[in-house]
Amino acid sequence: RLCGYPPFYDENDAKLFEQILRAEYEFDSPYWDDISDSAKDFIQHLMEKDPSKRFTCEQALQHPW
Repeated sequence: RLCGYPPFYDENDAKLFEQILRAEYEFDSPYWDDISDSAKDFIQHLMEKDPSKRFTCEQALQHPW
C-alpha cells in the first residue's frame, strides 16, 4: 500500500462491492500528496474497469514506475 489503506472501503459489504465493480476510487489528500504521478498512473492503468484498456502483465512490467 502506497498510502497506508486499501483502494476501496466501506463498512457495508454491498456498497464496497459496488465501489469495486464501478472501479470507484480516489487519490485522497493528504494521503496521496507525496505519491508520484508515475505511481498514480501505474495504479490507474492496473485498476482500469475496461479490460481492453487495462494493463497487461507485459505492459505493467514496462511501466517506468
